Amino acid sequence: MREEIREFKRQRILDVAERLFYECGYDATTVDLIAGELGVTKPFIYSYYSNKAAILEALYAHVAERMLGYLDDDDPAAPPETRLRRFVRKFVHENIKNQVASGVYLQEEKHLSDATRERVRQAERKFNHQLAGLIEDGVTRGAFHVENSRLASLSISGMVRWVHRWYHAEGPATPDQIADQIAEYALRLVGFR
Repeated sequence: MREEIREFKRQRILDVAERLFYECGYDATTVDLIAGELGVTKPFIYSYYSNKAAILEALYAHVAERMLGYLDDDDPAAPPETRLRRFVRKFVHENIKNQVASGVYLQEEKHLSDATRERVRQAERKFNHQLAGLIEDGVTRGAFHVENSRLASLSISGMVRWVHRWYHAEGPATPDQIADQIAEYALRLVGFR
């Protein structure tokens, strides 16, 4: 029970810091500001994270972990177009659901330590390699017609990642409609007919 409470407190710190990093930027967000938003003292924050950089690194670790999970439940026996459509829909929904986290992830990398930045890039390379493999499988099976699977992977990933910048809940399209349309664009990008 004690560890569950500790984890809850750690997560609350991350949630508030993530929102403040998104709204104010990393540089303008202080540990004092995070503590004030939570109604706690700075020493309380420091009992969970050694400094503001450690909070940012924990946020990046969570996003990288989620990102690698997008393709983990892939069913290689399914048709490539089904697999790609399923992946894109899931990735769009995750970027909508975690809009703030996606924004921080794409804006604040410059504040990471070299070691953390390299771990993040390794996760991104693994993610793009998995997606390129899915696309290449579609090419091999005759479903996709694209010359460069890696470039197609990066293009699809970029298209989906920027959903966080323009999506608004009060907009004219639902998350499902957006996910369906972007999945169709992804299939066109890889030459699915």
